[in-house]
Amino acid sequence: MNKTFSLAATAASLLAVLAVAPAFAQSSIPQENEAAARRTAQEAQTKALIEAERTRPRIAGYWRVDHKIDTLTTADGKTPPLNAAGRTLYRQRTAANRAGKSDDPMLECLPPGTPRSLLVDEPFMIAQAPVKVTFFFQVHHVIRHIWLDGPLQMNEDERENLWEGRSSGRWEGDTLIIETGDFNGKQWLDASGLPQSPDMRVTERIRKVDANTLENLITYQDAKYYSSPWTARLVFKAQPASTILIEEDCAEKLLEFPLKEYAPQ
Repeated sequence: MNKTFSLAATAASLLAVLAVAPAFAQSSIPQENEAAARRTAQEAQTKALIEAERTRPRIAGYWRVDHKIDTLTTADGKTPPLNAAGRTLYRQRTAANRAGKSDDPMLECLPPGTPRSLLVDEPFMIAQAPVKVTFFFQVHHVIRHIWLDGPLQMNEDERENLWEGRSSGRWEGDTLIIETGDFNGKQWLDASGLPQSPDMRVTERIRKVDANTLENLITYQDAKYYSSPWTARLVFKAQPASTILIEEDCAEKLLEFPLKEYAPQ
């Protein structure tokens, strides 16, 4: 009696499973179709990016600013349009510089910031890919990423640590346009002490003038210290493919005797 009941129960369970299986299989088909559609869309996007990259100018390689720049000027050689607050802070910094008491963050081995990294008379390398352009600097071993997959995304929660800011770019013809924001505001724009605030926005327009020359038109927007946006022009010369970004140890500057106030204890 029990054996008969057990067989009947097993058969009933098996029939129930068989009845549910087709429904389960049918419900999984839309999910599989959606996943396949996503993969197809991603593959198409990747292919489009690779094809577009083949038509772009090649800015990859080693570069170096064509001459040492301590003080930025506008593209037409004028003084940047500092407002009252900017003039006050700038005068304080230039006075300290003359007195040998500069508080330039770079002297404390802190990152130079964007785009001051480009002003330093040391080589840097540009790596170019379909979705990202990356700058590798010899100075302080700074690495700067420029994403090409969407507009600039601002995130103030992380700003404290973003010395280089957050950058995104896009190609317009033969020009790479880079927008950068989210600065922590602790940098100087140059060695002379031109100020910046956390709200500064920087727009760069980089194009290859010839096989050995890059031009970067940099527009600064910072209402806290400047009365209007202004543009500087930087020029870079190609360096040999054998260039090596040497390993610098900035911390050695902090270990002079007697120890500087900001030296690690």
